[in-house]
Amino acid sequence: MKRIIFAGTSEGRTLCEQLSQAGLCATVCVATEYGKAVLTEMPGITVHTGRMTAQQMTDFLQGAALAVDATHPYAVEVSQNIRQACQAAGCRYIRLLRPRTQAEGVVRVGSASEAAEYLAGTQGAVLLTVGSKELHCFTAVPDYAQRLWPRVLPAAASLDICKQLGFPAAHIIMMQGPFSQELNTALLHTCGAQWLVTKDTGTAGGLPEKLAAAKACGCTVILIDRPQEDGMTPEAVRDLLLSEAPPRFPLFVDLTGKRCLVVGCGNIGAHRAAVLLRYGADVTVVAPEGETPQGARRLTREFCPGDLDGAFLVAAATDCRAINHRIYELCMERGIFVSTADNRDECTFFFPAVRTGAGLSVGVVSDGSDHKKTARTAHAIEAVLREEENRCAEPSV
Repeated sequence: MKRIIFAGTSEGRTLCEQLSQAGLCATVCVATEYGKAVLTEMPGITVHTGRMTAQQMTDFLQGAALAVDATHPYAVEVSQNIRQACQAAGCRYIRLLRPRTQAEGVVRVGSASEAAEYLAGTQGAVLLTVGSKELHCFTAVPDYAQRLWPRVLPAAASLDICKQLGFPAAHIIMMQGPFSQELNTALLHTCGAQWLVTKDTGTAGGLPEKLAAAKACGCTVILIDRPQEDGMTPEAVRDLLLSEAPPRFPLFVDLTGKRCLVVGCGNIGAHRAAVLLRYGADVTVVAPEGETPQGARRLTREFCPGDLDGAFLVAAATDCRAINHRIYELCMERGIFVSTADNRDECTFFFPAVRTGAGLSVGVVSDGSDHKKTARTAHAIEAVLREEENRCAEPSV
């Protein structure tokens, strides 16, 4: 199936990573070389760079089953063009919507022009975090070149726009976000800003950190409201696309003497270590605390990258998302099978619910959406295996 993703946002990049990890292919479209540069190389993902006219977009979508519009929430014209091109090409259109952020105590306006009109009746320095495309609207603010500090992407085109509009070099901030609350606070202090103009870019765009920094600095926030549109959450889009992925192949391997690493020794980690031991694996458990199953080697400390040396497979089962994610990244770099307990998208194999009996070994996995269903099915299989054992034990007549 031919899938097209119009990206340029963190959600678009994440979706590409999820498809690649699931073994699915897609073409991701970005408008600029900068957009291409922030995309890491991923198996199955092809990058198309460059802006397209409406007709070029329609031609590009020919033969595609679906297109995901994961462009910026404020890129209204781009989204409209994608929607119309999909209709003309007979391609299913899916709009990925970034969740909105609840913001209290802000001045809400409907556009950049309205924000500039509001600022025209105020005094004091302003930190602008609205990008470069709508900077021209703010030239309507009296003495704008001295009052305003635009923060834009570190791209030549952004700098050209700022210079053409007459912003002094000392007022131009070129940085790639999203930013921490601390960095936002430092920039507000540097500008001496009394006002912060921003958009509802959501959590992915760093809006909560901007709001917190403005509150800490006593700045008033002017929030440009997001256009109203229908679509799906990033999670819903991910699940829709991953539902097309083929199921995992149930490969049964001999673990006898193979080095298997389990990081974390809570209930999940201890259980996985015990299962691996039953299959003859040489198990090492790394965890600062917890009970280690008998027969496993224990390293009572935090995980170190060197723990992966010589590992055949790894189970990341700590209670820290950052550590589990780091283990996943290192295993991907080294080509080691890894199962991450808290994120199905970071598994190169799924750890099964194992049941044995009557000389048989059965492993059950789901797509990660319903663990209770897995448990119910494993329990039913266990009953079947007991019946088979009893049947085989019956004396022949």
